[in-house]
Amino acid sequence: MSNEEPPSKRQRKDSYPLNDEPVPSNDSEAYIDTINRNKIDFDFEKICSVSLSKSNVYCCLVCGKYFQGRSISSPAYNHSIERNHHVFMNLQTHKTYILPEDYQVTSPKALKHLQDIIYLLNPTYSQQDIAQLDMEPSAYDLAHKSYSVGYVGLNKISKNDYSNVIIQAIAHIQPIRDYLLLLPNDSLYETLEHKYPLVSMFGLMVRKIWSRHLFKPHVSPHEFLQLVSLMSKKGFSITHQSSPKHFMVWLLNQLHSQLAKATGKRRTILSTSLQGEIIITTIPIVQKQASDSTVQFERQETEKKIAISKFWHLSLSLGPASALKIQDTNDTVPQVSIESLLSKYDGTTTSQASASELRTYKLKFPGPPFLIIHIDRNLEEGDIRGNPTVVKFPMVLDMAPYIEGGNEPQNYQLVSSIKHHYVAGDTIDHKHDKQQWSISLLADSHKSEWVHIHDLDVTRVDGEFLFLDETYIQVWKRLT
Repeated sequence: MSNEEPPSKRQRKDSYPLNDEPVPSNDSEAYIDTINRNKIDFDFEKICSVSLSKSNVYCCLVCGKYFQGRSISSPAYNHSIERNHHVFMNLQTHKTYILPEDYQVTSPKALKHLQDIIYLLNPTYSQQDIAQLDMEPSAYDLAHKSYSVGYVGLNKISKNDYSNVIIQAIAHIQPIRDYLLLLPNDSLYETLEHKYPLVSMFGLMVRKIWSRHLFKPHVSPHEFLQLVSLMSKKGFSITHQSSPKHFMVWLLNQLHSQLAKATGKRRTILSTSLQGEIIITTIPIVQKQASDSTVQFERQETEKKIAISKFWHLSLSLGPASALKIQDTNDTVPQVSIESLLSKYDGTTTSQASASELRTYKLKFPGPPFLIIHIDRNLEEGDIRGNPTVVKFPMVLDMAPYIEGGNEPQNYQLVSSIKHHYVAGDTIDHKHDKQQWSISLLADSHKSEWVHIHDLDVTRVDGEFLFLDETYIQVWKRLT
């Protein structure tokens, strides 16, 4: 579809060409100095502020508002006359025009002046750019304040911190990040934009998070979450707190499904990076009456069934909490090690699947390149307090005991950790209690430097004390 208005809407054909060629002008640098970068924000839905149309939308680079069209009587044209604002950028083609004269900016000097705005609207990357990202480069915003590229906050618009932490976690899984950063260079991208917008929109989010051309040291997920709300039929929204785990599973399934359809391949960058396989052995049990009138259960080993299933994440349920006395205080902290929770997947520990079945679980070799672990704190049932047990874990975890044929070490390094915050209200009935979410990200694996992000707040933290938090979701990177 053309980005220009149809001829039927044009009032003066000679002034408004049907193609996208620039109208000749000797002064395409005019008004460039009226651009106000402090007003420009491309993180919101690309919709005309007057007509509410999503077609042929321009941003006024003087005030930052969105308007439709360039023809006489169009919202953009009227705005240029009424407010004396003249510089407008097409949000799809990235071309800039001067209104009401309606000519395209073509001067090399002016285009160079506009380049940082185009990078803000549509960040692009080369292989060389990506190679430099893991050196944790710094950049500067409009206020000349430095920020660490890739480690920027996401706006909490209302109650969307549950989605912010998942966006951050996925954006920092290296192979997925690299794929999405280079996606606009792929011939597939136009198809994704038109048929599978969730992939292209999430890719844009990731490209903005890792941009060194931000005007402010944070990004708003508003436009992406508007699309999420639409596609999930308001199952996930900006105004309602949801489960990060549920959102993560939904998002991974949607991204994988859309990419698989677009490429015609069963495997995608999501599945090759995150999906593992688990061996599920189901053992029937029968009830028998013993001679002393007691009831006994007998395992029917000869009738056991083995199935292999794919997974996005491993879920670890918190059992009865052990209590550890804290020195010099009267407080007790329930604690459990992650290894004891993982014993569920050692292939011998049984779980009660039903009254007549037991199950054992073990991961199939090899484990996924990136392993997502979910600590089940009973938060998915609407209990915002959940189980506060502290889960102790090392920075490098050997998964060999839980992987079939894991005779050699299967080491995984922790790269991100999402934590749950319970905030008590001021009433006895707990009606004003609430929960919050934040994430810690490994910024430098060589120096063991971590960055903690809670909405817009970005701080350096010591990785040694991460286990003291109410860990909820972790991402581990396979080393061996």
